[in-house]
Amino acid sequence: MTILLEAMLTFALAAALTAALVPLVRRMCWQYGWLAQPNARSMHTAPIPTLGGVAILAGFFVALGVSALFARFDPMFVRTPYESLRLLLLLIGVLLVAGISLADDIYNLPVLPRLGVHILAALVAVGPYLWDHTLYLDLSGAATEARGIILTAFNFPFVEQVHLHNLSPYLAIGATVFWIVGMQNMLNWLDGLDGLAAGVTCIAAVVLALHALELGQWTVALLPLALAGACFGFLPYNIHPARIFMGDVGAMSLGYILAVSAIIGGAKLATALLVLGVPIIDMAWLIITRVRHGRSAAHAGRDHLHHRLIALGFSQRQVVALYYLLSTMFGAIALLDVMTPTAKLLALLLLGVLVLATIWYAGREVQDRVSV
Repeated sequence: MTILLEAMLTFALAAALTAALVPLVRRMCWQYGWLAQPNARSMHTAPIPTLGGVAILAGFFVALGVSALFARFDPMFVRTPYESLRLLLLLIGVLLVAGISLADDIYNLPVLPRLGVHILAALVAVGPYLWDHTLYLDLSGAATEARGIILTAFNFPFVEQVHLHNLSPYLAIGATVFWIVGMQNMLNWLDGLDGLAAGVTCIAAVVLALHALELGQWTVALLPLALAGACFGFLPYNIHPARIFMGDVGAMSLGYILAVSAIIGGAKLATALLVLGVPIIDMAWLIITRVRHGRSAAHAGRDHLHHRLIALGFSQRQVVALYYLLSTMFGAIALLDVMTPTAKLLALLLLGVLVLATIWYAGREVQDRVSV
């Protein structure tokens, strides 16, 4: 099999299986009453099945498992022991996140127990690096391989490389946990409009996969491809008007997998920051403004950027299409080899300015309309 065929097979299998399972999950949700009821913060006006993430995860797991068989036909898809360990840690961590999130979808758990499990799942991803801080030799003979999923270093404009491991292994662990937990909550916050979280995740995963393929990391690329395919298969049921929501079991798990995908095979943080720039900046803005006004950062509300745009009169599909467009544009920028790291940083800064200006303008307009 060719590399392209194996990549397409992974994507297609995840998409087909997810699409086939969603109707079964919908019927189960209706049968047991696992429904998202309308409230003052929601955009829907009728009860909607809310465990679609179960179908997404099933499609993802099966496609990733089948991809392990590619090594029997193509030696380029043989995983190193370090990579196999990382996949095992990923699967354990995702199951922890999915388990607590599924319980939250059904029983509405308090914040602190959920946060504790999210941190535990991030530490599971770090794995043996928690106590074994050695960097082992990779296939090229360089000391880059850690026994775990760890953000040991990342490139930054004007500085050749920020090497967290050399500064302190515990700094690398802290940065990794912060990144993984933050991405989980960012995806959960993004899941506020029909098709928004699933579509943006699909785009981000495709960009990460293309980046891995550019680097010749064939086995690494299969991870985000399986995620992208699962999200793609879910979208026909989730675009407005949605027939099923992914729930926390979907959003939190997608954030976990995306965060790990940006680390495995060499940190691709700049790529992830660009393609997910809009929701990341929106989350940072909300945390700062909520804390400044004396509210909890975890407080639920309709002050997200996508909610503000809806309040300005845009339709759900228009707002979601805007997010898709921006994610695709900046994902393309991240993949362009002709752009220097400095140019990509400037693009990210420009994105930040545009998003912050839009948030400020939308918030002011909404307040003016309310006061009239």
